[in-house]
Amino acid sequence: MSNLIGGLRRLPLLLAICFGGACLGATSQAQETPEPAAAAPQISNLDQLLDAVRQQQRRQRELNTRREQEFLRDKRRQEELLAQARRDFERRQQQNQPLVAVTGQNKTDIAVLEKQLQQLVQELGDLATTYHEFSGDFAAVLQASMITAQLPERSAELAALAGVREQPTIADIETLWLLLQQEMTEAGKVALFEAPVVAADGSASTATVLRVGTFSAYSDGDFLRYVPETGELLRLSRQPPARYRAEARAFSEQTGGVAPITVDPTHGNLLGMLAYTPGLQERIEQGGSIALIILFLGAFGLLLTLWRTLYLGFVYLRMKSQMRDLDSPRRSNPLGRVLGAVQGVSLDDEDILQLKLDEAVLAEIPALERGNGLIKLLAATSPLLGLLGTVTGMILTFQAISLFGTGDPKLMAGGISQALVTTVLGLVVAIPLLFGHSL
Repeated sequence: MSNLIGGLRRLPLLLAICFGGACLGATSQAQETPEPAAAAPQISNLDQLLDAVRQQQRRQRELNTRREQEFLRDKRRQEELLAQARRDFERRQQQNQPLVAVTGQNKTDIAVLEKQLQQLVQELGDLATTYHEFSGDFAAVLQASMITAQLPERSAELAALAGVREQPTIADIETLWLLLQQEMTEAGKVALFEAPVVAADGSASTATVLRVGTFSAYSDGDFLRYVPETGELLRLSRQPPARYRAEARAFSEQTGGVAPITVDPTHGNLLGMLAYTPGLQERIEQGGSIALIILFLGAFGLLLTLWRTLYLGFVYLRMKSQMRDLDSPRRSNPLGRVLGAVQGVSLDDEDILQLKLDEAVLAEIPALERGNGLIKLLAATSPLLGLLGTVTGMILTFQAISLFGTGDPKLMAGGISQALVTTVLGLVVAIPLLFGHSL
C-alpha cells in the first residue's frame, strides 16, 4: 500500500518529465517544419497534462503523416526523374549507335590517310634527299665544265639552288632541270664567244674564244685550258706542235661545212700535262754533266762515222773507176796501188805474186780502217757512261728518300730523271756508233 502511494506521488513528476520531453520533441519538430511553434500550455493538474500529451501525440501523428506524404511525393518525383533519365539515356544510346559506327569508320579512314601521308612524306623526303645530293654533285660538274667560262652567271644560280636546305619547291626543281638541259645542249655545240683569257705572265685580256663542246677551247690558234678553281681560261705557256695550232686557226676561220680539229678528250688534263712535260733541252739538263759528256762523245763519234762514210764512198768510186781500166793502174785508189805493186811480176812465180799481193793489201788496210777502232771505243763507252749516270741518279734518289721520306714524289724525280736520261742517251749514242763501226 505504501508502495502504491509512493508511486502515485511520483506520477506527476514522471508526467512532467514526459511532457517536457514531448514539448522538447515538438519544439525540435516545429523547428524542422516551417510552421511556428506554439507556446507551451500551462499545466496545473493531471487532466491538463493528459490533454497536452494527447494533443502532442496528435500533432506528432499529423507531422509524421505530412512527412510520409512529402517522402512519397519526393519518391514519386525521383522515380519520374529516374524514368526520364532512363528514357534520355536510351534515346542517347539510340542516337549514339550511328555515331559509334561513324567514329569507327572515321578511325579507319584516319589510319588509311595517315598511312598515305607517311608514304607521301617519305616520297617527299626521298625527293628532297635526291635533290640535295644531285644539286651538290651537279654544281661540281658545272664548275668543272668549260661552258661555265661562257655562262659564268649560272654558277651563282646553281649555288643558290644547292644551298636550299628545306623542302625544294617546284620552281627550284624546274630551274635545276633547266640548267641540266642547258648543259646537255651546249655540250654538243661549237660556240664562239668573248671571254677573258689569262696569259702565261698572268695578265688578262678579253679575246674571242672558240669552244668545241666541253673538250677544248682556242683563241687565235692557241690552245686554252679551263681552270675550274677560278673559272678562267688560261693560255698555255707551252703549246702543242705548230700543225695543231694551224689546224685550230683554220677551224676557227671556217664558216660552214666540216673541218678537222684536234680536241682534248680529257677536258684539258692532257693539255695541262703538256705544260709540265720537259722538252729535249730540259731532258738533257736533267741528265746533268754525264749527259753532256755522252752527247759530246756521241757527236764526235757521229762526225767520225760520217767522215769514214764519205772517205769510203770516195774510195769506192775511185776503185769502181779503176775496175773499168785494169790495164792502167792508178795510185789514186787502193785497187790501183795493189795492181801497181804486182805489175811486172811473172804470173808463173805464184809465191812471189802472193807475197806482193799480201803486202799491198796489208798496206792499204790501215788507211781503210782509220778511226774504226775509236768508233768502237765510243760505242762501248757510251752505255757505260749511261750506267754511271743511272747509278749516280739512284744515289741522289736514295739521299732524297733518307732526308725527306717518300711523301713527296717530286723530291725523288730529279735523281730518277738523271738515271733514266743518261741511260737513254748512252743507248742512243751507242747504237748508231755500232752501225758505223760495221762500215
